[in-house]
Amino acid sequence: MLNKIKQHSILGLKNIEKIITLIIFMCTFSGAWFLFSYARTHGVKFIDLIQSNLLISTGALSFFIILFIVGCFLISFNLSPAIARCLYYDILVREKIKGVKRRKLIYLLYFTSCGVASLFIFYHFYFGVSLVVIVALTFHFLAIKKPFYYKKIAVTLKLILYTALLLAISIAMFGFLSITLNFDIETNSSFNSIIQALSIFVIIVTLAIIGLADIHQRNRDLKNRIWCYVFFSLLIVFYIATAFSTGVSEKIANMIGLGYVNQCYHEKDLVKYSIPERLVIIQKDKSKIKLFIIADVNGKIYISKDKNHRAEFMFIAKELSEVSCD
Repeated sequence: MLNKIKQHSILGLKNIEKIITLIIFMCTFSGAWFLFSYARTHGVKFIDLIQSNLLISTGALSFFIILFIVGCFLISFNLSPAIARCLYYDILVREKIKGVKRRKLIYLLYFTSCGVASLFIFYHFYFGVSLVVIVALTFHFLAIKKPFYYKKIAVTLKLILYTALLLAISIAMFGFLSITLNFDIETNSSFNSIIQALSIFVIIVTLAIIGLADIHQRNRDLKNRIWCYVFFSLLIVFYIATAFSTGVSEKIANMIGLGYVNQCYHEKDLVKYSIPERLVIIQKDKSKIKLFIIADVNGKIYISKDKNHRAEFMFIAKELSEVSCD
């Protein structure tokens, strides 16, 4: 083992220049993708954002964010097999369900039902939790021999506990994604709210499938399990880089100081730029003006109305002092 690590280390040192070149290329490509997404969504000229420092910093941060998210999912992937084994081995194998195909089908139906219950948890927590308990009890009476035998209660309590753990992991992952991918959680009846509720459902079902796949691969080869994790990780990366490119780019724009933030300036410094009054956010201190900055690149400042987040006005100010909004 140590010899292999040593050989790979030596090989890496010999190819350090190639590795650095590859990293810079990947950061540049990733940075260009997320900056393009940001420019397209917020009405900024993409050509204004094509700068080496912006490309590399955006690419590096996007890689960090995505890898961090993937790492959290991998941790969840390693927790899900414990939940899967509880249901599959402690109940389905030991009790009255015969046949591998029937066990897998019931396994998937159970967690799909839990996923459906999560939709109700998203909108009404207590009703959704009650529905999960009902699903678990229904499963208890359908799958367990002598369901009224008092010793079987411990098995069902264990099932409910592990199911609650799976739901908690999925909801926690969703909350984490809302922070990382820069979107607000909506519990109303809007389209975004429905998509968000479905995403929790997808996370639950994905973790359940990972657990089942892990059980299947554990009996074969560790290498196959690793490739299974890699496959799902790549799917997550692809999904984040496409579906959530806008959210990631907005967060990065804020982090690197490109924009997507409220900023205040002295009113006297902005008079000569003829900024439309509708784009000015009213301040208590009349000597200051607050603007929502979409992008500030080399003195080119794109601004918008706070709720619109699409550039409506651009002015050039090479030297403009920023002040605290307090």
